[in-house]
Amino acid sequence: MLERLKTSNDFRLNFQYFLLQGFYWMIVCCAISLGSAYLSDRGYSTAGIGILFALAFAMAAILQPIISINTDNSSRYTVVDVLTVLGIIVTIDMFLACTTSGKSIATGLTFFIGVMFAQLVQPFLNALNFFIEDRGVEMNYGVARANGSLFFFVISLVAGNLMKASSERVLPILGFIASVGFMSILIWLRYTLSKSSKSFAKEYDPFEKRQAGEEITVKTVKKFISDNMTFFVIMIGVTCFFFGHVLINNFVYQITSHVGGDEADTGGILALAALVELPAMILFNKIKYRYSTKLLFGISAFFFFVKILFTALASTVGMLYFSMIFQALAFALFIPASVHFVDEFMPAKDSVKGQAFLVVAMTLANALASFVGGGCMYTFGVTFSLWFSTVITLAGVVVCICGLFRINAKK
Repeated sequence: MLERLKTSNDFRLNFQYFLLQGFYWMIVCCAISLGSAYLSDRGYSTAGIGILFALAFAMAAILQPIISINTDNSSRYTVVDVLTVLGIIVTIDMFLACTTSGKSIATGLTFFIGVMFAQLVQPFLNALNFFIEDRGVEMNYGVARANGSLFFFVISLVAGNLMKASSERVLPILGFIASVGFMSILIWLRYTLSKSSKSFAKEYDPFEKRQAGEEITVKTVKKFISDNMTFFVIMIGVTCFFFGHVLINNFVYQITSHVGGDEADTGGILALAALVELPAMILFNKIKYRYSTKLLFGISAFFFFVKILFTALASTVGMLYFSMIFQALAFALFIPASVHFVDEFMPAKDSVKGQAFLVVAMTLANALASFVGGGCMYTFGVTFSLWFSTVITLAGVVVCICGLFRINAKK
């Protein structure tokens, strides 16, 4: 392996990208997934945590296209530069979070910034895969993303047990270590790219390759919806069934505590969810040749419902662990299936807007589940919130599957 790192530029770039995905998902675990446990230990209410999550996701949704458009229109800055700036901000924020204490403004502010910028990094990190491919390097995104889940698995177990053994203070410390690792690998990757003899593509959009002159405006969006009403209905379904998924992820500590668990159990549950993602993500390219992406999309939607149903039924920590097994056929299958589904079933002229609508649907679910879910838990409790989300998820699955039956592959 060391010899290949020295001699093969393609292997070195793939290895660096694998590590970037790994360190990024460690940051996500510390900044987002275990965030509710961290803030709860600091004295924040479930409603307050939900509001902070919702505001952070909303701001990220606003900033993502702004940064994307400015990067796309610039001849001086690339997606690597964007990731460098975002990575520096996250690293500084994690360091400052280590100095905070109690239920303070600083605690809430550093959490808000951490969630927002961790969310901002994701689309640009995914785009980095295609940015490197534009230099003629064959990348394996599925394995890299699976590596992210593997790192998430490790940090979930470590962080959960350390929080139980010591205090919530270990979480920003681990987040800072992960962000330093992320920046170190990114600097190494920048150096590798600068020494590469292969040239960049002339034009590059950090989210997607657009047709020349194509812009997403209010007018084009309205026309897109009218021309692709069935797809738009499917995206409404996605927002609804993703609602339950986000509620579980953002408030897993409250859900675990409700059945008698603690921080270590929370970390273990998150770790199991990450571990079962690996097979579908690694093997998706083989699976999609055997089954249609439309079928895989529908299967993933159904298992989002199964997952939250068993979460709502759980009365013990063991039952919560069991419910996480369905992550293997829900989120793990949905992420690659949804992207390929849009590519296969949308006309070429609308594929970019289709991918954008997919991101919007998931982002909207993030904001709604954080705000509404947090408010429901604070007012009515965990049980009501889970059953409410189960109903929303079921409605989304029904709407999505009905839409899938009506949509046809692009001609």
